Amino acid sequence: MPSIINGLFAGRSGISSHGVAISVAGDNISNANTIGYKSNRANFEDVMAGEGVLGKQVGSGSNVGKVQTIFEQGTLEFTGRPLDLGISGNGFFITADGQNRMFTRAGDFKVDSAGFITSQSGNAILGFPANGSGALEPINTYNIEQSSIATNEITIAGNVNASATTVTAAAIPDPGNVVPPSVTYADVATFAEYTTVVDVFDSLGENHQMSLMFFHTAPNEYLVRGYVNNEEVDATGTLTKEGFPRFVAERTFTFGGNGQRNPQPVVGTPDFTANVTWNNASDVSSVDFNMNPLTQYSAASNILSVTQDGKGIGSVTSISVGMDGVVSALLTNGQVSQIGTIALANFSNPEGLTRLGGNQLGVSVASGDPIYGKPASGTFGKLQSGTVELSTVDIASEFVRIITLQRGFQASTRIVTTINQLLNDVIQLA
Repeated sequence: MPSIINGLFAGRSGISSHGVAISVAGDNISNANTIGYKSNRANFEDVMAGEGVLGKQVGSGSNVGKVQTIFEQGTLEFTGRPLDLGISGNGFFITADGQNRMFTRAGDFKVDSAGFITSQSGNAILGFPANGSGALEPINTYNIEQSSIATNEITIAGNVNASATTVTAAAIPDPGNVVPPSVTYADVATFAEYTTVVDVFDSLGENHQMSLMFFHTAPNEYLVRGYVNNEEVDATGTLTKEGFPRFVAERTFTFGGNGQRNPQPVVGTPDFTANVTWNNASDVSSVDFNMNPLTQYSAASNILSVTQDGKGIGSVTSISVGMDGVVSALLTNGQVSQIGTIALANFSNPEGLTRLGGNQLGVSVASGDPIYGKPASGTFGKLQSGTVELSTVDIASEFVRIITLQRGFQASTRIVTTINQLLNDVIQLA
């Protein structure tokens, strides 16, 4: 049969359970500014000591059956920092400390000295590197893809003056391939109606300059010749004449009375090709030139545009992350290189994850195994670069909860003192 002693134990359990709940509320308040933190709640349950007699069952107080994490979307605060990543929707970032994988909603990442994207505590952020194996791996910002390094095609658009003085091709000084050369750029340019310079990148990414000179060799006819610096192609080692031109390619263009090329250029066929062997052991540069549109009107010669497909080698100037988790690097040569994709994980029961400290969560039997994927796909949320997810703690609610818990704690202590007084009364009857 239950007795007054049951009330004493009930008061004791009430003190204990309310004390735990107050600690949970205090933990929430202390983490009100922790990035990615999810508030916790102490779930009370009653305690029964024995079955008792039907209709006369008396409980033995309360207990905190579980401290439950409330997973709800936190507010995304704009920071403007590219590697601050907030998740809008489901999912957790995957971090690794050696072989140990952990999970977090805190996306305040950084790049370490080795180029890896890591958490503030130094754990690697896992994802799918570009051209990787397809397995989860750390993402290194130094592993960038360079495309269109060498120049293979140059397109020039402009006009050459139909009224310019004509010169015979034979009168133009020819530097040829003489080593050492004796004809200077100035010697050749004296006979040119117009001169422009284009950049040419070799297979190693080194930038060279090629001078294109336009000579008015006859009515409705222009000769275009390309020159490079002698010291860049002189493989003999007798570089006694630096800054002198070396002839590499030419093409004669004819025009009709309407100022248009005659015949018209053939689409897909270059007007001429310059094959240049540089001294730096790079591959031979085979550069196709397209003069299109090239007109001949009685107006000052002018180049309207020069475009080429070579970019040379660039280094990383900035990092950006898209909503789909794709990490891209902007290079100094203007290229954008995809580095990889940051991965996300999800669980059948996120509330079953174990808190590990340092904004990290661990897998447990209750959470189930992680499901990996990419942001903005399936049930995974999108990433918002330049934001962080704030704590979901509502300080006002937590203080109201503390007040109610405090009253419960005080009432539980009053039960103990009251029953103690009653027991003293019983003893005094003896």
